[in-house]
Amino acid sequence: MKNRFAPLLMIAFSFVASSAFMCSKEEAVTAPVKPEFTSLIGYWKLKSGASFGINEKGEKKQTATMKEGTVAYEFFADGTFISHVLVGTPESEKGNWKLEVKKLDGKDIEDGVLTLTSAGTKANAGEVWIDQDGSMRQQISSLDKPTGATKPRIYLVSKRIEVYPYKEAWVETTYEKQ
Repeated sequence: MKNRFAPLLMIAFSFVASSAFMCSKEEAVTAPVKPEFTSLIGYWKLKSGASFGINEKGEKKQTATMKEGTVAYEFFADGTFISHVLVGTPESEKGNWKLEVKKLDGKDIEDGVLTLTSAGTKANAGEVWIDQDGSMRQQISSLDKPTGATKPRIYLVSKRIEVYPYKEAWVETTYEKQ
């Protein structure tokens, strides 16, 4: 059973990692909205990433990892972003971002929601970690000066979904500002 699940989870994990990067060139992206919070503006490269699941015994298991430096986001002040796949055949896709900060501590986001919308996410509305409206919402927190690091970091957590054999599955990623 575990052998059947591994390919399924890797496909789902690859989908989440690249969902913001899939492109449907014929579909227009909605007009950008100027963000209220500007610490996110800049180029962020993947530092680490992993997917997790809660099994039938209630145990948290790490199910896959993402390689450092394989994806990046570039956030602009006009509310647009470019996602980059940096391995294989490099790909980029433009979209819009919105940040809802629920709790702030100085420059650090303690709790928030980052919403990404692109032609690729709209084309896959309702699939895996993408909402029915075609947007991908992730929990976000950030540290301007993380312990043991010299650059600011953002921490993203996808919504939790059910993926057999796990009752819950999700992805956690860390990006570092370049």
